Amino acid sequence: MTACESGKAKGAERKLGSNNSLRILLADDDRAVADGFRSILQEAGYNVVGVAYNGIEAVEKTAELNPNMILMDIKMPLLDGLEAAKAINGHPGVFIPIIIVTAYAEKYLVEKAKGRGILGYLVKPVHLDDLIPAIEMAQSIAQTINALEGVVENLSEELEARKLIEKAKGILMKHLSVDEESAMRMMQKESRRQGIKLKELARSIIASHSVLA
Repeated sequence: MTACESGKAKGAERKLGSNNSLRILLADDDRAVADGFRSILQEAGYNVVGVAYNGIEAVEKTAELNPNMILMDIKMPLLDGLEAAKAINGHPGVFIPIIIVTAYAEKYLVEKAKGRGILGYLVKPVHLDDLIPAIEMAQSIAQTINALEGVVENLSEELEARKLIEKAKGILMKHLSVDEESAMRMMQKESRRQGIKLKELARSIIASHSVLA
C-alpha cells in the first residue's frame, strides 16, 4: 500500500466532514498494511472499529462489532476474503458493503467477487484519492440495497397478512353463515378487543379451525 501524505488525508477530511457514522472494519493479514489503512482512514475522519488478520476473524468481528463497511484483502489465512464476504452477506438481513483491496487483479478473482456482495475492487497500491470515492460510492449503493430489501420485506409481510385474513374470513363465513363484510367486521372488532393485529387474530382462527377439524 502506498502511504499518503498526512496533509492530503487531512484535506480529504476537510472536504468530507465527519464520517464517524461510517463504522469500518479492516481485514488484511499484513499488519503493516492494515495499520497504514487505519491511519489514513482515521485521518480522513472515518471510524475504524477493528482489524481482522484472517478471514474467519473477519466474519467473527463483523458479528461482534457490527460495522457498516468492510475493507477486505483476498489472500488471507484460514478463509480467503471472497469466502469471508460470502459468509458475511450470505444470509437475509442487513447488507454490509465490502470493498476488496488486494494485490491480485486476475480476471477470475474479479468475476468471483461479483457474486460475493462486493461493491468495490481496488488493486494495491491504493491511494487516498481512489479509496475515499470507492467507500462513499459503496456506502451509497448499500443504503439503496438495504432500503429496497426493507420494501420487499414489508410487501411480503403484507401479502402473508392478506392471505391469512382471507382464509380466516372464509372460515367464519362458512361456520357462522355470514357474508364477507360481516365476517370482516367481526374480525376487526375482535382484534380491537384483544389488542392484537388482525393478522395474528386470523392466524389464531385458522389454528383453532385446524384443531377442530
